[in-house]
Amino acid sequence: MLLSTSLLKKLLKPLAKLSFVALLLFFLGKKGLLSVSELPKIFENPRLLGTSLLLSLISLVLGVWRWKLLLRGQEITLNWKKTFELSLIGNFFNIALPGAVSGDLVKAFYIAKDFPGKRGHAFGSILFDRIVGVSGLILTSTAALLAGYQSLHDTPVFEAIKWFVLFSGSGVLIFFGYLFFLPEKSDPVLAILERLQRRIEKLASVTRIYEGVRNYHRHRWVALQSLAISCVIHVLGATSCVLFTMALEPSGTLIPWLSLFTLAPLGLLATALPLAPAGVGTGHAAFSWLFLLLGFKSGANVFSVFVLFQILWSMAGGIVYLRHRPDLASASPSKL
Repeated sequence: MLLSTSLLKKLLKPLAKLSFVALLLFFLGKKGLLSVSELPKIFENPRLLGTSLLLSLISLVLGVWRWKLLLRGQEITLNWKKTFELSLIGNFFNIALPGAVSGDLVKAFYIAKDFPGKRGHAFGSILFDRIVGVSGLILTSTAALLAGYQSLHDTPVFEAIKWFVLFSGSGVLIFFGYLFFLPEKSDPVLAILERLQRRIEKLASVTRIYEGVRNYHRHRWVALQSLAISCVIHVLGATSCVLFTMALEPSGTLIPWLSLFTLAPLGLLATALPLAPAGVGTGHAAFSWLFLLLGFKSGANVFSVFVLFQILWSMAGGIVYLRHRPDLASASPSKL
């Protein structure tokens, strides 16, 4: 009976998530905000499609470069080929196999296998990679807002969005100020974790991961470079969203670039909710709502194209995983 109850709980959780996502997609389709028949418009313009693919590829390469820098900050040196392969494989596990094995865990496993004793540092680089990724989203949105503050309509909803963006941007600056200027010996969070791990041994791994993040206190330039790369990645992503909007909206529609550069990163933040692969459902709902604020009905469709590009690179990661699994599993530092 206990086994059946446990199995039922395991099945109910993903089922509830999928049901919620299906409900969101059904609602958007019912309202005419999500339409598969609209997506071919993207493919009717080869120049736009080619430009978007190029921007997506550049973003992928920049993401690999960012992680390579962060690994170097942890004294873990991988060549470009290995870093690129692990990044693609991580994307594959994050998107194609959600809830099974996290792509972050897979990347950390391979690095820990190659560099014994560096597991905490590996997780530290991956966690910080996520941190600078989200920080780049927020800073991109904040910069666009400050550049075109008056372009957003003066309504209560937009005022709330403005304050949220400004507050989040300030939070990012405070976090990096805390990391860069507070020495480890004066870090209250580290002190608390060290005290707790003496009582609860399992927290030792959490402390090591946090120490891995704190390691960038001594590598500020690496952290700043990574943050700058993140901002460039999200500028490219927002540009792709603008191009998709131009293709999906009626010809001659005036596209407010700064407004979309402010709102598109916020839509991507919603995909952090782990309900479905690539933020399907939550991303569609967020993009649809944010675009409607600007008078556009193409938000959900724009996100659909964005997801298609992510799935494309995920499939590439699956091919790399299947072809090079033995090589990756047996790699040693001397071969890098």
